Amino acid sequence: MQSTHLREHNLAAVLTALSTAAEPPSRAGLAKTTRLTKPTVSKLVEELIDARLVTEAAPVSVGSGRPMTPLQPARGTLLAIGVEIAAEHVSCLGIDLAGETLAHRVEPTHVTASSADSTIELVAQLIQRVRDEAGSLPTVGAVIAVPGRISPRDGRVLSAPNLDWTDVPLVARLQAHPALTGLDINALNDNRLSVVTEIDQRPGASFLYVRGSTGVGGAVVLDGQILDGVNGWAGELGHTVIEPDGDLCRCGRRGCLEAYVSFHSLVERAGLGPDVRIEDLVDQLSRSSDRTAVIGTIGRSLGRAIANALNVLDLTTVVLSGYLAPIAEEIAPVVRETVDAQALAAEIGAVAIERSDGLADPALRGAARAALQPVFSRPGEWIAQEQSTRA
Repeated sequence: MQSTHLREHNLAAVLTALSTAAEPPSRAGLAKTTRLTKPTVSKLVEELIDARLVTEAAPVSVGSGRPMTPLQPARGTLLAIGVEIAAEHVSCLGIDLAGETLAHRVEPTHVTASSADSTIELVAQLIQRVRDEAGSLPTVGAVIAVPGRISPRDGRVLSAPNLDWTDVPLVARLQAHPALTGLDINALNDNRLSVVTEIDQRPGASFLYVRGSTGVGGAVVLDGQILDGVNGWAGELGHTVIEPDGDLCRCGRRGCLEAYVSFHSLVERAGLGPDVRIEDLVDQLSRSSDRTAVIGTIGRSLGRAIANALNVLDLTTVVLSGYLAPIAEEIAPVVRETVDAQALAAEIGAVAIERSDGLADPALRGAARAALQPVFSRPGEWIAQEQSTRA
């Protein structure tokens, strides 16, 4: 008889292996991946099927042997919600265990210090709309992606310079909202959530992830795992200093990378209007200035920050995301010139500077994926909940 702890561990191993498989595996395939015995895997799979967490596809013939029965995460049996708060919009996505979109809402809005209360109310409304649209499915929880530093203790937004938010009790206010009573809610940095989709494309890899958005953020990935740091803030590349006593950053310090290559700083420098979209930023800048100069400014500033990070972390691959991805080929030579001059890694070979090929809205989708994690970590609780519902 398996102990409760061992059973939970094995259920989590099977469900996680199933969700990360390139192709729907069979019971035998799961046994090979998880290194559990075939009888153990078969028993666990039956539990997961009975709890509507896993489904069987039609049997498939493989050679001359018995047909295999592919397994896959169940579609349309539960709901996980991701929310992204950005400077110019709030979006909300509901997905099921298979990652399929069940509902999606986007509300354009200018998020500022003065609009914090109304933004939190909008978040609550969008979560409720997505739940209504998804029907009566049980909701696992919601994760909010925020471009700033989050307290690991209580989900308070300690600082989000590009929203002008300081010390905003985001999670506490959402948990107290009458429409969200009892819902498990968490908040995480948007860049740490964005990199989740990139890890899927680079299993087991190590790289520095840099995302250009309203600010400039990043994440450090070692052997396919995100490096958290003590407070979960590792990878804050945007607030590393590239010019001592340089330009004023929105965080209140001087010389940060964000003061030179964030969306806000570039728009302000060029005198562009507030309606410029992030994805159109470089094209808009090129209309008011020489494109070569624009690329040079972004590339050199970015190169300094990247070189410093690579020297500390001993990495040789950089992945550019956000508004930096479409111009990765243009800025790569400028970034590489700076990195080659300043990074120790360049002494043993070229540093790889690559673009992200991740999904659109990676922070939003990463937040929804993070909201699913309790099911993958503790499937036994969801099996018990399903059994209780039937009783």
